[in-house]
Order: sequence, then C-alpha cells, then structure tokens
Amino acid sequence: MIDVFLPIRSFFKFGSVCTDNNVFRMHYKATVIMLLVFMLLVTSKQFFGEPIHCMTQDKADDNKEAINNYCWIYGTYTLKSRFLGVEGRDMAYIGVGPEKGMQNEQLKHTYYQWVCFVLLGQAMMFYTPRYLWKIWEGGRLKALASDLASPMMTKDWSEFRRGELVGYLTYTHVYTHNMYALRYAFCEILNLANVVGQIFLLDVFLGGAFRDYGAGVAAFTHVPKVPSNFIDYDSVNPMDAFFPKVTKCFIRMYGPSGTIQVKDRLCVLPLNIVNEKIFVILWFWLIFLAAMSIAAVIFRILVLSMPPLRIYLIMGQVRCVKHRVVSKIVKRFSFGDWFLLYMLGKNMNPIVYKDLIIELSKDLESRSLMV
Repeated sequence: MIDVFLPIRSFFKFGSVCTDNNVFRMHYKATVIMLLVFMLLVTSKQFFGEPIHCMTQDKADDNKEAINNYCWIYGTYTLKSRFLGVEGRDMAYIGVGPEKGMQNEQLKHTYYQWVCFVLLGQAMMFYTPRYLWKIWEGGRLKALASDLASPMMTKDWSEFRRGELVGYLTYTHVYTHNMYALRYAFCEILNLANVVGQIFLLDVFLGGAFRDYGAGVAAFTHVPKVPSNFIDYDSVNPMDAFFPKVTKCFIRMYGPSGTIQVKDRLCVLPLNIVNEKIFVILWFWLIFLAAMSIAAVIFRILVLSMPPLRIYLIMGQVRCVKHRVVSKIVKRFSFGDWFLLYMLGKNMNPIVYKDLIIELSKDLESRSLMV
C-alpha cells in the first residue's frame, strides 16, 4: 500500500527557508497532499476492485463486462420517490424501486466518471498561488538568510556579513520591496478566491448537493432515530441520497424478433463507499480553510495599513529589544522593507536577528544625524 503514495512523497518535504505562513502552507501542502491521496484511492482497483458491477438474472448472459462499461459510461440513476419508506418493504434499497411516474423522479449519477480528474484539477489549482509566489520570490530570502538559521552562532555572521546585510536593507534596496510584499498579499487573496471557488465548483459538479452536504451528514448522525412507521425526509442519510451504493441502469437491446427490449439492471458502486467519505472530509476542510484564509487576508490588510502593528510583530520575534529601537526601523522602512525584515526573522537565529535589528537601528540613527 505504501507504494501507492510514493509519487506524492516530495510534498512532505519542507524547504530550508520559510517564504510564507502556516495558512499558505495549508493550501499548497496539506490540501494538495489530501487531494492527491484521495485521487490515488479512487483510482486504485487493488483496494476496491472494479468501480461498477451490474447484476443480471440471465445465466447465459455473456455480456456482463459490456453491461458494466455501458452503465459506467452512460450513468446510472436512483429514484427520489424511493428515498422514503422502509428498506426491504417499500423499496429494494434506498432510491431503488419501481417508478411512481412522478415528474423529475430520476436522480442521474454520472459524476463518478470524473471524480479523479476533478481532484487532480483541484490539486493543481491549490498549488498555483504557491507556484506564482516561488517565481516572484526568486530565492531572495534564501540568498539573504543562507546559513544564518543554525541554533548555534555561525561563523558566517561576521562583521562583513552583518554590514553587508545592514547595507542591503538600509541603503542599497530601501523602498524597493513594496512590489515584493504586494505580490505575496496577492497570492494570499488568490488562495482565498480559489478555496471559495472550489466550494462552488464542487457544488456544480455534484448537481447542487455539495453546499449542504457536510451539514446534512452531521445533522443526520446526531438526530435521534425515528420509528420505522414515521420516517421524515430529514432521516434520509445524505450519503445514501447523493452517493448511492446500489443504483439502476436500463439498457436498450434488440430481441430475437428485432424489436427493442429495455432491460433494467441493478448496479453496485463500491467506489461510492470512498467517495461519500472523501466529499464530507472536503466539505469540512474547505469551510475551515476558507475561514482561515479570510482571517489571513484581513490580517494582511491590517499589517499593511497599521505601522504600530508592525512594531509589535517585530518585537514578538526578538526579545530584550526596546520599543523605540524597533519603532525607529518601522518608521523609516516602507511596508515592503518591513515585510522582508519580518520574513528574515523567520529564517534566522534569534540571536543573529536581534543583532541585526540593533545594527539596523544604529545605522538608521547615524544616517539621520548625517542628514
């Protein structure tokens, strides 16, 4: 079984330099890994066998494989009128029974052909903002903070290296990192737009069943069981309604006399045992991820518009540094320069970072005196 997940093992690796935050990593690591695992599960026949098995009463029927392929390609259906009642008495299985002639009674199921492709497409879309940020970031943080993250004071933190880094931040590239920060903020907004869009995309894909799917499953599992002679629609498990394990499929064939015969088949969909769990997990995860992404975007807007907040964020990274020292840096730095300095704090030894903050403050003070 481990061999199935070997293609995605590279996603479990973490880079030596952190160029984003935890919410960002939830999108391109946790979500992408989850979607790829789900895709591998629904395409692995070694665990669930063939995705569809259609039954026949004809012992001499040698077209079983053709019937399976036909029903897989053209889809199966359940009956809305057979969701209510006692299984085994009012219907053979939930959603399976004789038609009552109601309008729009049939609920078509063709989504299962596309589940693996949809999951793969979602994984690619969730990785797109990360791909854009990697291109725009260009390895800048890695070049600036290389070999400075060691818990021990490194030899590379010499007077020359310190002066070089201070000069880069205060003289060479001052006020030139605004686009750098704005691109990161754009990728965070793109993450939010993507996760919200994925919720609506899945709802369209499942024919409007996804929007309330997780809430319906949660409500069904927590409502008390009702007597068998009083079954309300709320007592129907959404998993059985939207991901049926037994469905119907009719096939038109020519009989011995050349007339068209319609043969009704019961089809078992073993893969829906997995699909129903996959989509309920995705429902809760995407709702949670959307909430976290909204919080991340609001936080980014507050940081870019409120310099006092930037001061406290830097002070949260270093200890035993006075407020006026950090305030002096934040007042002189643009929000882009501050963002680069804040990201450096995530990738440097705290002692080295504290030394850098102090040196930056001294350099900015000396420059102001010269002016």
